[in-house]
Amino acid sequence: MSTVNPLSREISAKVVYYGPGLSGKTTSLRHVYGSVREQSRGELISLSTEGDRTLFFDFLPIKIDQVRGLKVRLHLYTVPGQVFYDATRKLVLNGADGVVFVADSQAAARESNLESMDNLKTNLGELGIDVESFPLVVQYNKRDLPGVMSMGQLRADLNIRGAPEFETVASRGDNVMAALKEITRLVIADLKSRQPPRPEARPDLEAIGNNTGSIAAELSAAAEAIPTPAPAVVLPRPDRATRYDLSFARLFPGSGTAVADVEQAIRDRVYGMAVRDATRAVADLLHSLPVSDPEPTARAALLGLDGKEYLRLCRLAGRPDASLTEQDALFALYLLVAARVKAERI
Repeated sequence: MSTVNPLSREISAKVVYYGPGLSGKTTSLRHVYGSVREQSRGELISLSTEGDRTLFFDFLPIKIDQVRGLKVRLHLYTVPGQVFYDATRKLVLNGADGVVFVADSQAAARESNLESMDNLKTNLGELGIDVESFPLVVQYNKRDLPGVMSMGQLRADLNIRGAPEFETVASRGDNVMAALKEITRLVIADLKSRQPPRPEARPDLEAIGNNTGSIAAELSAAAEAIPTPAPAVVLPRPDRATRYDLSFARLFPGSGTAVADVEQAIRDRVYGMAVRDATRAVADLLHSLPVSDPEPTARAALLGLDGKEYLRLCRLAGRPDASLTEQDALFALYLLVAARVKAERI
């Protein structure tokens, strides 16, 4: 599901390239990556498995509709096609806002195409998503090869619902960007349809909203319109024990001991121990994910953690205790809590 970053004023949307093994998902994504301006894209990360790969990267398109005045950053993923990587496919598909299904046009791949489409419907259903209304684009790939199936046959097998479809040759990049453009359009339309209706604008703010389309500007103007409050009554500060009664560990009843241990270490000002305990707890959580042995940084990205933040945590854990600060320990606690929250959603 899409997430909002209020600081960068961006909505992050996730698009997954799905399909049977060796149908052209990786080739399609590599073509997209090579076509995007370097300053607008993130790092291309590859998780190699036996005979197949999972790739992902993010980028910020330049010419794209906004949603409520927010830019849209796309996170593009592929999934491994082989049947025995179903757990990885489910993990990657979780939180997707749209799917590009890449089919192999060769006649020998017909059963693999059908099996993969059925698997997509099953996994979406387990996530509570109706494939008939979910943003979907179909790529019929390898159209340059001799003896490929007819479009009528492919359409009858894979696209009864009439989703937008494209004949592609991923090795040359034919129509790959067109398919991406279409799934982006569908995802943005879906995001807009799921936005709650705007409250009726106040007369003194209506002009601002119309001129700028900026949520931030509306909020700023609304804040200025509020009368200055009377001086606050200053109450005595609670003692130390009372102030520290609040704990993130309460988010995870019965299993928040690691979070509680890190919090206690911060209270005791043992910042090195806090960072190491948090790093160890995050590593254990990533290791427990149902993924076929990718690198820890890739596991973190699949879980939804920021890869740069995870690498920063690992670097902090390798530093001498004397050089670590309260801010470092609080960052480690933040990342541990974020990982636990995201893991609860899987």
